[in-house]
Amino acid sequence: MSSAFSLPARAEAAESPLPGRSLPLAAVCAWLSGAIILFLLQALPYLSHRWVTDESWYAGPAYSIAHGDGIKDPAIGPNDLENQFDARPPGTAMVIAACFRLFGTGQIPARLGSILAGLAIILLTYRLARDVIGEEGALIATFLVATDNLILLTSRTARPEALTTMAILASLLALAQYARHNRIVWAFLSGFVIAAGTMFHITVLGYIVSFGILAIILDRRRGSFPLRGAIAYTFGYALGLLPFAAWILTAPLGRAGFREEYLNRAAGTPLWSKFLQEGHRYSDLLGFNMLHGHGLESIPVRIPIPLFFLAASFLLWKLRRQWFYLELLLLTPTVLWLIYTANKSSRYLALVAPLIALAIGAAVAATGSNRRLHRAVLLLACVVAAAQMSANIFLLRAARSADYNKVGAELSSVIPPGQTAYGTITFWLALHDRPFISYERTDPWMAANKYHAQYFIIGDRVMTGGLPTDEAFIVDLNRHLAEVIAQSKLVGHFPDPYYGNLRVYELGGP
Repeated sequence: MSSAFSLPARAEAAESPLPGRSLPLAAVCAWLSGAIILFLLQALPYLSHRWVTDESWYAGPAYSIAHGDGIKDPAIGPNDLENQFDARPPGTAMVIAACFRLFGTGQIPARLGSILAGLAIILLTYRLARDVIGEEGALIATFLVATDNLILLTSRTARPEALTTMAILASLLALAQYARHNRIVWAFLSGFVIAAGTMFHITVLGYIVSFGILAIILDRRRGSFPLRGAIAYTFGYALGLLPFAAWILTAPLGRAGFREEYLNRAAGTPLWSKFLQEGHRYSDLLGFNMLHGHGLESIPVRIPIPLFFLAASFLLWKLRRQWFYLELLLLTPTVLWLIYTANKSSRYLALVAPLIALAIGAAVAATGSNRRLHRAVLLLACVVAAAQMSANIFLLRAARSADYNKVGAELSSVIPPGQTAYGTITFWLALHDRPFISYERTDPWMAANKYHAQYFIIGDRVMTGGLPTDEAFIVDLNRHLAEVIAQSKLVGHFPDPYYGNLRVYELGGP
């Protein structure tokens, strides 16, 4: 285990591989300010009218909470239990709901929590890395996190990954403080904070396991029995989960919602099949498909990043093996857990992005006594940062043609208030002031016959160019929509370079 996780401060300083000079405070502040400014320059264009994807999965329940209607998703058809009770961890929806209450319903309020979490990730990375690997390595790790494609992507969405990553780093920082000061309150806080992370998304389960094992190792290295830190960590986690458990057990639809969300949807898919499905997501991590949907699929913009991460890990194995073991402990459970939580998006991988940055920063620190190798590692770290920034430029260019506000206004102009619309969940936020049923969970004919949908939005880019894993669903959806359209009148045609060749049909129109 890392010496910084097991030795007091003076012993740690004596073992530090860094040169015997400390960086000036002004230089540290300038570096951190530059990292934050660079992050904001990359992220802020996404906060305006550009590039809304599927924010409604969490903005819908947030809207319901903000208006006192309970935790449910109005973007989902009434045939799905989530429309009456959303049993997913409510933390993300509650953050967005607070922003809706403060600033009104819209894209910027929906994403504000994530952008603030992205800023917190930068600061937490620096604070954690400074204690574990030293000042210079911490600044390198901070700059890499500030330019990381996955952190940037998740920090501009109304989704949980940025909030979850923030909670992971905060929990790990508390555990590092427990290692340094041997006060069980820090172990308790680590468990409590990671429980808060669970309230954003269940993808934190791998880190929960990692931190629990780390707490046990820290206790055993001190020779303390019983394992007071591990017990405090467990108690903090249990206490943090208590409100969620009480809510699920006491809400009228709580148990049914829990079974549907966590048991029924997870059943029926063999683990080996989920493992095969992960190929697309891990190719995103390597950079082979990260820009899918924009004609840039064949550009492996991220390939220097995993390659140098492997090289950095090798250096840690050779030079600071305890740091390598720490990296392995933190990474392995999450990688295995992500296989179980198969998802076609690469967003979940943002949870491991800080580990890549920390490993590279640690490699910089570990080579401090070998000036030539140190300079080479620094240079390669700059190459990684350049690769990440290049990918971000590609992503920004791909989003230039997206104008969600314009598309929302066009759709609203032909769908009268009070009339039920049917389309992809992407457009719920634009049409939140009227009934809306997303096609992700509801058949077109069910929407028409049972829930009286009158207006059908077709031709969006997901429907016409979805991922290969969606092919069967999209074919079936388009077949039923063709039947509905045969009995409908075209009332609006809005070609859009980003969202697709959008058309709106009125069912049964003259």
